Amino acid sequence: MSFCMNNIAVEIALATPLIERVTGVAPDHTQLLLTFVFINLCFFFGPFYSRVSGGACNNPTVYFLFWLLGEIPGGAAAVGFVCTIVGTAVGTIAYGLLLDALPMAGYAGINAVKAAAGPVHGALAEAAVAFTNFLFAGAIQPMFGDVMAPYAGAFFYVLTVMVERCEYSCGFMNPAVVLATHAWDGDLTSKASVMECATYFIGAMGGAAAVAGVNALAKPRKAAGAEKKKEL
Repeated sequence: MSFCMNNIAVEIALATPLIERVTGVAPDHTQLLLTFVFINLCFFFGPFYSRVSGGACNNPTVYFLFWLLGEIPGGAAAVGFVCTIVGTAVGTIAYGLLLDALPMAGYAGINAVKAAAGPVHGALAEAAVAFTNFLFAGAIQPMFGDVMAPYAGAFFYVLTVMVERCEYSCGFMNPAVVLATHAWDGDLTSKASVMECATYFIGAMGGAAAVAGVNALAKPRKAAGAEKKKEL
């Protein structure tokens, strides 16, 4: 998934001249990016990829949230957390090596992700994106049914990115991606790099913790509602 999601930039580079030839108008890069993000996420959130991957996840924050919710034990969450980081780094580095071997006109390559608004606002933006997306996935997305739910999740994520507009953090919601880009850049030890990676980890995990807090507050009400139904 990491390798393919990085490939969105290449998809855009290939699609741009084609769209220009067909329509006679240069496409808006932001709109094109959001379109390809949505298309790719529809595949990776969809039933086929879930089936062939065994339900694998590429976001360490998801395992952190599952642990907070008590859905998986700490050991399994830690293994999943580490595996997502390693897998994302491997996919990103493999993609970077391929681009070095086969350079492509119109695409500069992988750049280390940095929060445009600095660490504080960047972390808050990531927390907001993670919180709203996880809350949507748990409370609203199931209402769309098994068939449409994955696509609703992809649409909602793109919607939050459109709202955030890369003014703060670009709403990555996945700190493993950010860490991988800094690994490819060859800098994981400088103060600036550590700060950037920490911004995304703290933000996304903070959003997950907020969702777990909401869930904990909602449990007593759900239990009380169930008891009332039994009495009736």
